[in-house]
Amino acid sequence: MSERERWIVYPLLFFALGSALRDKLLQRIVSKEIYCESLKIVDPQDPTRLLAELGSGQEISYNPSQTAGRVGVLTIQDSDGKEACQLAKDLRTSRVITNLLLVVDPVNQQPHVIAGTEQVPTMSLGYEGMGSLGSTGGTISHQGVLMLDNRRIMVRPPARRGRSAPAPRPPAPHPPAPQSPAPQSPAPQSPAPQSPAPQSPAPQSPAPQSP
Repeated sequence: MSERERWIVYPLLFFALGSALRDKLLQRIVSKEIYCESLKIVDPQDPTRLLAELGSGQEISYNPSQTAGRVGVLTIQDSDGKEACQLAKDLRTSRVITNLLLVVDPVNQQPHVIAGTEQVPTMSLGYEGMGSLGSTGGTISHQGVLMLDNRRIMVRPPARRGRSAPAPRPPAPHPPAPQSPAPQSPAPQSPAPQSPAPQSPAPQSPAPQSP
């Protein structure tokens, strides 16, 4: 190998080795585009535990006459290895936390169902900056609202756990009105047995005496 070839080959060799070791030393990959079939995220404390995976899967078809295609799938698992969320053409999740939920028309994207919250001024008993006792104060609370085709649907919230609703008090018993005694007919009295009256001895005439 000539001197000129060494000045060409050796720098290219060290450049290739440096590029290969750069990601190992910096623990970071910087790239403009990445093409792969599957991207997996593992737990840093346990590399054998899979937490998330970005790949492809078969689309779930609800119409048996149509063939299901392939879609991108994002799967998130919890620490126990159970599926917590899967995002494809459909969304399957165990819990959804959101401030507003919209169901729109697939054609013109107009909302048909709205589930969210709205601000409601609460009643305050403060005295600063208030006109009268019990007027609306500055405290703002929120309450849930459900609307269907721009019509508000009234839904009674369920009773809170731990606080039982007070039972309605029975009405106080009214004292009974004074009633006049009903006239009582005299009961038939049976004749009392009469004891025979003592009879006085009849006066006896003196017997005639013979001369």
